[in-house]
Order: sequence, then structure tokens, then C-alpha cells
Amino acid sequence: MIHPLSYESAVTLISLSIGLAILFKLGSRGKSKPKRRKDHGFIKLSAGQDPTIDIIAIHGLDGHREQSWTAENEKLWLKDFLPNDLPNARILSYGYDADTRSFIQTSSKTISHHAEDFVERLSQLRRMHPRRPIIFLAHSLGGIILKRALVLCHSDNFETDRKLRDISTSTLAVLFFGTPHSGANGIQLAEWMGRLFSMYMYTNTRILSDLNRDSPKLEDIQRHYQSVTMQLSTIFFYEEYETPILGGRTKLIVPRHLAVIPGDNKARVASMHADHCEMVKYTSADDENYCKVVDYLVELSERAKAKVDEN
Repeated sequence: MIHPLSYESAVTLISLSIGLAILFKLGSRGKSKPKRRKDHGFIKLSAGQDPTIDIIAIHGLDGHREQSWTAENEKLWLKDFLPNDLPNARILSYGYDADTRSFIQTSSKTISHHAEDFVERLSQLRRMHPRRPIIFLAHSLGGIILKRALVLCHSDNFETDRKLRDISTSTLAVLFFGTPHSGANGIQLAEWMGRLFSMYMYTNTRILSDLNRDSPKLEDIQRHYQSVTMQLSTIFFYEEYETPILGGRTKLIVPRHLAVIPGDNKARVASMHADHCEMVKYTSADDENYCKVVDYLVELSERAKAKVDEN
């Protein structure tokens, strides 16, 4: 028998749900600025000096093309530090509507829809230099969208006008940061919260459902992505510390075994001394995590320059 909630319990539940909605709206930590539609698409963070490589970042769930990579001291490492270490790199960051809740509206796009938009915009952006080498930086959900995007590029016909194949052949490396290749922890709770919030705000649980552990969607994307990885250098970064969630609790959102693709023997794996959100935010050029990332990027960029010189 299901017992009805007491008045006190009902008030507590409603207060909790409203409080959580406010917390989610403002962000879990640090300063948060309202996101605007014009924050979608690509933003150029550094033009580069006679650029020989494109470094392209794509954020994750509920992310933003600048805020997701910005530390609490307002330092955006892609703009404030990386150009000094890689002066010949054009650095871009991509934004898309990955919000799971909003008081205005949420997107109805799926992972595949976001991937299609991403490659179409990128192809247009690179039309003057379609064969310039690319290194992708992908955080969380962004890595899943990127994998799907590279599959689209890899399967594109050379004879089409879209020239998506150029993106595939130009991709030198992918750095995945906490990407849930086999799903993420806590997704069922997030879906439940989404259903609760939907009583008084717009929510989107479609993408969340695809991020569940052993999701058929993730398995399908990975199956097709295997043919793409043959030509790529891959680095998997995973979070070392648990992320604060609700009620003072913490959780490893994407632990090592979910952040690494099994069987990719050529890939390198590295831990980040941070939680899931902070693993892509660095306060200074001396930050241990930043130094770890930039060492890989410098190595890969030198390889890209050698490849350009050969051609």
C-alpha cells in the first residue's frame, strides 16, 4: 500500500526540489554567467602566428564554450596560457546547447544532431585550409559527440561537396577528458531530478538516457568509431577525485574504467588531480594538470609540423 505524503513531507520535498533547481541553474560552484544562443558555434580564442595546426575544444553536458574551460580566478587556459606555449596554433572552442534544464527552453537535439551540426560548421570554418592538422580536446559528453562526428566524416564520400572527409584525414589526435565511453555514474539520479524539475521548468533527459551505463547508443557509436581510431593518437584523461553532488555527497562521475576505451592499445592514459568539472580548468601555467596537458599538446604539435613540412 502506498501511503500519502504528510503535509510536512510534501513541503520538504517541494522546498528541496526548488532549492536544487536554483542550485543547478546557478551552477554547482564558482561564478556562473547566463548562457546565450549566440554563445553557440565556434569562437576563436587565438588566431595563431602563421598557424600550422588547429586545436579545437568541445565542452560537455550543461557546458559552455568558454566557462567550461575557465577556472575560478577567471583564467581561460585555452586563451590565457596555451597561445604562449603553442604560438603557431589556431585555438577554437565550440559551443552547443547541452543544457538539461532551463527556465527558458531546452534543445530537442540528439547526440547525432549535435555531431552533424558540429562537422558542418567546422567544415565551413576550415574551407580555406581544409588539410590543416587538427587536435581535438573533448570534455565529458563532448567526447561522445566528437566520436559520432568523426564517424560521419570518416564515412563521407570524397565526391560530395561537404568535404567532411578532409576533417577525418586531418585529425591527428584526440584528448578525451572524462568522456563516459561506457556511460557515467549518477545518470539515473539526474534523470529522476529532470522529471521532478519538469513540473516547473524545461528539462531535457533525452541525452541523459543515452549516457547510462552500457547504453546501446554509446555501444553503437563506439562500434563505428573503432575504424576511425586506427589513424589517431589518443589520450584518455580520467578524474582522480570525486565530484560534489547533492546533500554534501560526492561521486566519481566517470571513473577510469569508464573513461578509457578497452582494447585501444595505442592510446595513452593519464590521471588528472581534479574532479570531473575541474579537470579542464587551470588557474595558472604552472598548474600541474595544465603542464601535463600542454606537454602532450606540444609533442603532438611538433609531429603535426613535421607532417606539414613533409608535404
